[in-house]
Amino acid sequence: MDWRTLNPRVIAEFRQNAGKVSGFEGLPLILLQTKGARSGNRFDVPLIPVLEDARIFLFGTNAGSPKQPIWALNVLAHPRIVVEYEARIFEAIIEPLSCVDADVAPCAAGARQRTTPAISCKCSASQGPCF
Repeated sequence: MDWRTLNPRVIAEFRQNAGKVSGFEGLPLILLQTKGARSGNRFDVPLIPVLEDARIFLFGTNAGSPKQPIWALNVLAHPRIVVEYEARIFEAIIEPLSCVDADVAPCAAGARQRTTPAISCKCSASQGPCF
């Protein structure tokens, strides 16, 4: 799959339709605004998160590839991010899941066995729940 071709279409449709994108019906979809680990440039990345207990969990699966996705490296280097979800935009802080979190969060079952990162996204306290 060529993400460089697909992502701009998904991002444009997401912003035109308050988070709704054809082909992703019934799935939560977010746009993650990250800062490049080395360049510092802004990158917008569409992702399918797991929404659970007022938290957003992101898994760097890279569509099954053994290679870690670039966005995961970016958020680990610059954990302050912006998230677009439906028609809302809010700031959040990325935190890698600890083994304890992976045990507690059902959506993260098996995260320790993955070679890809499991990341929790917490919204800024002043903004209330993420979703």
